[in-house]
Amino acid sequence: MGAFSKEAGRCGGSHAVGKVSAACMLLLGLGAMGGVQAATLTCGPGSSAVHVTTTATAGQWTSDARHVGPAPTNTDLGSATAVTNYVSTFWNYTNPTAIAPNAAWLTHGIVNPNGQDTSGYPRVDIYGDRSKGAWVASQGTFIYNEPITIGSNVNLSTIKVIGKGSVDNGSAQLSVMAHTLPGGVNNAAATQPWVQSTPLAGIGGWNSAAGGPFSLNPAGANGLGFYYGDNSIGLSFTSERYNDSLPGGIIADFEITADCLTPVPPPPTAALICPAGNQAGDPIKIGPYYTNARDWKWTWRTNAAGTALENITQPLFDDYMWSGYFRPANLPTAPTDQSTLARWLSPGTTSPGGGDVPGVPYPAATGQAKAGFYGSVFTMSQPITVGNNVALNSIKLDGRFGFDDTGDSVFVQPAGDPAPTTFTHLLPDGFGAFTPFTTAAVPGFKRGQNTIGLVLDGGQAKNDCPSGVCALGAIAEFYVTGECTGEPPVDPASLKPVPTLDVVGLSLLGLLSAGLGALGLRRRKNA
Repeated sequence: MGAFSKEAGRCGGSHAVGKVSAACMLLLGLGAMGGVQAATLTCGPGSSAVHVTTTATAGQWTSDARHVGPAPTNTDLGSATAVTNYVSTFWNYTNPTAIAPNAAWLTHGIVNPNGQDTSGYPRVDIYGDRSKGAWVASQGTFIYNEPITIGSNVNLSTIKVIGKGSVDNGSAQLSVMAHTLPGGVNNAAATQPWVQSTPLAGIGGWNSAAGGPFSLNPAGANGLGFYYGDNSIGLSFTSERYNDSLPGGIIADFEITADCLTPVPPPPTAALICPAGNQAGDPIKIGPYYTNARDWKWTWRTNAAGTALENITQPLFDDYMWSGYFRPANLPTAPTDQSTLARWLSPGTTSPGGGDVPGVPYPAATGQAKAGFYGSVFTMSQPITVGNNVALNSIKLDGRFGFDDTGDSVFVQPAGDPAPTTFTHLLPDGFGAFTPFTTAAVPGFKRGQNTIGLVLDGGQAKNDCPSGVCALGAIAEFYVTGECTGEPPVDPASLKPVPTLDVVGLSLLGLLSAGLGALGLRRRKNA
């Protein structure tokens, strides 16, 4: 196994000061997984960072380079070669002791000796062939054989990799292959698994006296390709294609740390009901409510043809962030506290960009929205119970909101009623800011239980465009408010829903007639 530092990871993100106990820290645990040890990065007392070193320990690193036959035929003799952990004396390579006490160069050795290096190594082709299982096209990757397990309470956007090293003789990257992708996709078993690679900017050249320092994701811009569960990491680099007379290789020593996700409290269950002795016009509110995948679900969307709304059972994913979204963890806390426990809700994208979080593909989602139509409804699992003495025409949402692209309205479905087919534009648009906003009175509430949700339109029918620009998203932190009528309270459990007439079917005509004029076709990402 690799060495592990005693340095504690940070906790809670930039907005968590004073909101999370000191016990919320990164914990490195070790557990057997099918005979292979795994490092676990999660939150709890007694934390440590994951510390990885390129050592000469047999079986700790493997390579995706291929054995090839002698020139000129270059017959492919195998899909992978074992790492030689070859410590080269060639010219003036960086001394391993300058990197770490147990560090060693990872290379494939030299086929033909040059008088300074040991000969007799097999000929290999390090130009990665994705169709034959290579991680990165046209590069070779040394793969660390201990999976790194990321706990569900780790903030993926804050994962950092900090260390030093040298490479011979081209560029170097940290490559991450999540074993399981969102939706339960077995990425590790794929012929061409999804791999996210990030340049190791600053890593030293092969003759760097002490190696070069590198720092990945210092500002928490993306997730580096890590996802919850098991992840494998590798060091990818370019060099001479064959090791006939030059060895190529890489040496590194680094730590992996992250912040913890601040836990989101359960949603309040109190009813919106005024206390005894209330006066007409007195304000009442319940909350706050935060968007997160535990408490919200995707229930309606525009169908792929753009002709009607339909039910949808595909899940929403927690804390997905397109590169253009604001980062909740990066909201300033001074001079005024703008922090939030809310998380972005999204179906994600099948083709993430380098700045997306977590930077892995999500399941395909067709019919998520159509330009000009009210497209998708994310509903809250906790119903809002309205008491007998709250004026129904006074109920509003008061909080902060962010949408990609447009936040159209509030979905309200009283218990026992069919879903509404028309909506009124009530919420602000935009994905780059968390906008404080109080809606006008929200139509549709009745006494008793009401399901509420956010109606939004990303303007795209699918989530399969390059670099995640057609991702759909919503984030909100809000209270439900109202005004009292002056009546004494009645136990909400005794209230019965008022029967209503059936409404018309969910059709394109109904959608256009109610909302298109107010929506105004606000576009931005693929304008």
